[in-house]
Amino acid sequence: MAMETNNIDVLLGKLRDLDQDLRAMATSDLLDTLKKTEGTLAKDEGDRCMKAFVKLLYDSHNHIQNLAMGCLGQAIGMVDSETTKDAVTSICTEIKNRASTESTALSVGLRVMSSKIAENAKNKALLGSLACPIVSVLTDKPSLPADVVTDVFSALSDVLSYAGAQVAADDETVDQIQNVLLEFINHSNMGVRRRATAVLGAFVVHVPGERSEQALETIFQRYEACSQASEKSILLRVLVTIARQCPERVSRLVPAILDREIQTLDEDNHDARTTALLVFETLVCHCTEAMAPWRDKVYEIGVDAIRYDPNGNFEMDDMDTDSEGDDLGDEYEEDIYEDEDDDSWSVRLGGVKLLAALAKSKLYTSAEVVQNIGSVLVTSFKEREDAVRAEVLVTYAGMVDTVQEEAADALQEQTPKVVKSALSAIQNYSRSTETKQLVFAIFSRLVSAKHDILDGSLPEILPLVTSFLEADDTSGVLQSTPSKLVKANLKLEVLDFIHVFVLRSQVTNEAAEFLVAVKGGVKDNLSSKTFQVPSASFNAATGMVALLASDASSSSAEFIGWYEDMARLAASLVGTDDQGTKESAYVFIGAILQTFGDQIKAETREQLLEVLIQLKGGAIDAPVVLGAFAQAVSQPTKLPKESVVAAAPRVLQIVGALLRQGSTAAVVAACLNTVTTLAQYGPEALGRDSDSVLQSIIAVISRAPESPPVSALHAFAAVCPSVSEGTMRSISKGLLQLFSATNVYDGQSADAMSELFYAVGHTFGALVDGWREEIAENWLVTYGHYAKQRKESSNEAIQAPFPTAVLTNAAQSINALYTGRYQADAQPWSSDFLSAYIFQAPKSNDAVAKVCLGLRALGYAAADKKVPQNDQLSAQLSTHLQSASDDVRSEAAMALGRYVGCYTDLFPSLFAGATAAGGGDSTYAVSKLQAVKVAVEQIVGVGHDSDMADSIWSMVLNYVQNIQDALPDVLAQTLAVLATTFPIKFVPQLASLIASTTRTSTKAFFITTFRTILADRQLSAECEAKIKQVLTRALSGIADDDVGIRRLSLLALYAIVQGKPGLLEEHVSEIEPSLFQQTIVNESLIRTINMGLIKKRVDDGLDARRCAFQCVHMLVRMLPDAVDGRKVVDSVVRGISDDHDIRLLVLQIIHESVAALTPLYAERLDDIADAIREVQSTKLPKKVVSQEIEKHHAVLKSSVSVLVAFVPVAKSAPMASDKFDSLLAETADPSNTELSGYYKELAE
Repeated sequence: MAMETNNIDVLLGKLRDLDQDLRAMATSDLLDTLKKTEGTLAKDEGDRCMKAFVKLLYDSHNHIQNLAMGCLGQAIGMVDSETTKDAVTSICTEIKNRASTESTALSVGLRVMSSKIAENAKNKALLGSLACPIVSVLTDKPSLPADVVTDVFSALSDVLSYAGAQVAADDETVDQIQNVLLEFINHSNMGVRRRATAVLGAFVVHVPGERSEQALETIFQRYEACSQASEKSILLRVLVTIARQCPERVSRLVPAILDREIQTLDEDNHDARTTALLVFETLVCHCTEAMAPWRDKVYEIGVDAIRYDPNGNFEMDDMDTDSEGDDLGDEYEEDIYEDEDDDSWSVRLGGVKLLAALAKSKLYTSAEVVQNIGSVLVTSFKEREDAVRAEVLVTYAGMVDTVQEEAADALQEQTPKVVKSALSAIQNYSRSTETKQLVFAIFSRLVSAKHDILDGSLPEILPLVTSFLEADDTSGVLQSTPSKLVKANLKLEVLDFIHVFVLRSQVTNEAAEFLVAVKGGVKDNLSSKTFQVPSASFNAATGMVALLASDASSSSAEFIGWYEDMARLAASLVGTDDQGTKESAYVFIGAILQTFGDQIKAETREQLLEVLIQLKGGAIDAPVVLGAFAQAVSQPTKLPKESVVAAAPRVLQIVGALLRQGSTAAVVAACLNTVTTLAQYGPEALGRDSDSVLQSIIAVISRAPESPPVSALHAFAAVCPSVSEGTMRSISKGLLQLFSATNVYDGQSADAMSELFYAVGHTFGALVDGWREEIAENWLVTYGHYAKQRKESSNEAIQAPFPTAVLTNAAQSINALYTGRYQADAQPWSSDFLSAYIFQAPKSNDAVAKVCLGLRALGYAAADKKVPQNDQLSAQLSTHLQSASDDVRSEAAMALGRYVGCYTDLFPSLFAGATAAGGGDSTYAVSKLQAVKVAVEQIVGVGHDSDMADSIWSMVLNYVQNIQDALPDVLAQTLAVLATTFPIKFVPQLASLIASTTRTSTKAFFITTFRTILADRQLSAECEAKIKQVLTRALSGIADDDVGIRRLSLLALYAIVQGKPGLLEEHVSEIEPSLFQQTIVNESLIRTINMGLIKKRVDDGLDARRCAFQCVHMLVRMLPDAVDGRKVVDSVVRGISDDHDIRLLVLQIIHESVAALTPLYAERLDDIADAIREVQSTKLPKKVVSQEIEKHHAVLKSSVSVLVAFVPVAKSAPMASDKFDSLLAETADPSNTELSGYYKELAE
């Protein structure tokens, strides 16, 4: 909806009314109108609105000011950039000109506008232009109120964070910002200091180039020279801010910072010590490698800090923890020394956080973390300050999470001390629910790391568990430290501990005693009114049931009574309004019926089954209820079979109705799972319902025939044995037509389809032949459509895709049918059923389709090693390799290769036949080589036959080295299979062959093999390690005399840098000389072709040179620290005046490298200017075609792009380049129409 101009005028007029209520109403109406308006405002409207809104910011009425802020924020994006900038500039001017008391609303309005502009990524240029007016507020009027200054800094932070690159283009503004920030980080107001500190960090992080480095260097120099503790602390916090976002910028400063701050630790100034600890923590987290040499020293610092307590009245290590019979209730009065002026706790807190950072840093092994850091934390569990104690406990729990099973033995050894200290902490601070929660969070994590780790300490832990479970109210939220480790209620934490505790495979005597003791508390908490406690109790109980099911003691009378009571309570709670409790009650019922259905009373058992059958909640509760029922009856189950059979009809009626009515995916999945589970009981359970259930399953499949749910296919297969043959016969045609549309892409679906057809073949042998023919007919129809589309296609480049998914589905289905029938009849597998398809001449489309179906099915059977050896069959496959049909040849190659893969003694003859033609030029030879590749994949890739791999490698090499002509890629792919399967054997051989082979065609073949290996995205670690060892030999062709070999080697290098840069990182310096040599134009490869009156210049080295520049670009992107920056700059300078395509690559290299290589580029500005001028001086001949004119314009534009890219370099260069400046001025000169037009477009 567009804004109505008349309405705008009326409302804007009311904004000037003397009545503040009318002004407020008009402003509110304007805000509503803006919210409803779509699109942008007209220039005039936008100007008038923004001016009015700015004026309202210093209205005398606060409510109007707030509405005006909303209007300004809403109008961003609806007015043009110029209007927005004018509004910001106006606000900044008013802040400077008006009294301090009137500036608050203005500064908030400024903050709102900058935030809104920053939300739009397209507004970077606008946002960058706001830096000057915003920073002028702070330079012209530094005595503003603290809240106003903070708002202005917030706006400046938005500008720097989102438009730092744009700000960097204005040297004067950058100077102003840097000076203001360095001044305000010493402001008297803490809030201002903190905000200035954060913005200074943003300046260093987000403003690119030399200025950013200068700012960082200035900050560091001021830090080193600073003697005042408060100023040093502020500067350190700036460095911390930078380290958190750009750790690589601070890593080089680590030694100097550490040397100085270690001395600070001997001072009595707690603030200074706390800041130093914060610095150490940040550096450990973000500059880990740089901190490695100081690892042990930093650990000692953390230990000293966590033990620092000059005002404490006890020693941590000497505190008595062996008292017995002490009251753990709330009546215990802590007798702890307290001093409101004591801030030593901040040092201890910093020590804890430093140790936490070390624990996560990987600077210590997991066992060392537990032994060193864990032991120190354990002694601090009794810390007297709540915040520090909570952080200690959180850190220990996090440490256990981090090390888990890797340090299980070390944790086991430490656990007695952990329990002792934890219980002592609870005793000493018995009123702290937070401490109790965190202790049980630690216990849960210890048990997760090693299930029996607490068994020896259960007698000490048990009193706490039982008392907390019996308590009326244990609610509490962490107050001292933010953490997601614990829940909002202590009971939930204890119940979660029990739940984790029972997730084990064995019940020790200690564990059994513990379960006996806590079972009553678990049961009693089912009736709790506290949110989530009943559901947590059920979760714990369900885990207990699963554990006790494997233990003989579970049949004891005391547990039998507990089972009964729990079951009855569960049955009574399924009607509760609390969804969590309801769901967990159903899950418990399913578990208790499955594990102890034969031990609970018959009436209780029937009551529970009735609860599951009724499905009171309808479709909403169906997934949970049916899931519980399926668990209850899933075999092995302790439920009597007759109970399951009796319940089945009612359940199947519910399931059938839900399936037919098109329920949600979760409901359908639960229904199908229930059917599959009941089908385990055969016709007795399904009975008369089997046919209707099958129809319901088919209804599910028909709703998504192309990709039916895997669970539906499983359910169909499970129901098959209970369905009558007459029913199956009656639905066969429609069902198979439905399945013909199914596309199987993933392994699960393929397995499920095979299971389905296997079940049909196994159960209904008499239907198998008919089903096969029906499947074949459906395939013929699909292939016919494909053949027609291919014939009618007028574009050879755009062909109809071969319906491979349909063929796969059909072939696997037929195989599964006959496999099922053969096994039901106890007959060996035979390919006779495929003979009618395979042993025919593919002369028509239908014949081709049938042959393809037979070959695909045979190939799958051969892959499963089902096909018996048959010379006649082998000969027929070879015959099909010579077919005129591409489809038949492709399928025959696949089938023959897999067949030979079963019988490796046939491979030599297959290879000999494939290579007999002497070069693989004929279609027949290529098809046979494709069969060779498939056979190798089967023998070596799947079978891992090492001896055959050696033999095949020798065969291929012998052939390759005796052939003069170019070799087909399929042979290179064959060698690649061998090399990737056995890299230790073959990768070094391949690299040596690349380096030593002199014949060009053969060397090209070996390089192509290497490139094929690199294209594999799932290379094993073993293969990558071996490639890394031989990489320089494998890439030696980069310096070859033949330009074609150089190009292929450069393509291999590009693949490595792009996909696996880690393999190259150590070898960059070895490869650089030959790589950068290829970026130089080789005049000997340039020739001139006479085309009548026209002479055309042909550069045979261009393709290789283009590949070289692509490699340089990728090196700069992926391995910037490894590549020689000076060589990169040299190649860029050369490439600027090279071919247009090369120049476009050079432009990408510049953009990737300019920030890191600015000083090097600055040294070459004269050369860069000469190269650009050479390009721009290119003239068109008098007689040219339109394509040449277009290319000439593109060349000129690309030269201007390069020029613009170097403008920031020229601005930051220590010495000006007259050549560059002159060229820039000439290019931007409006009299130079074309170039200046490009410059204006690109510069903006």
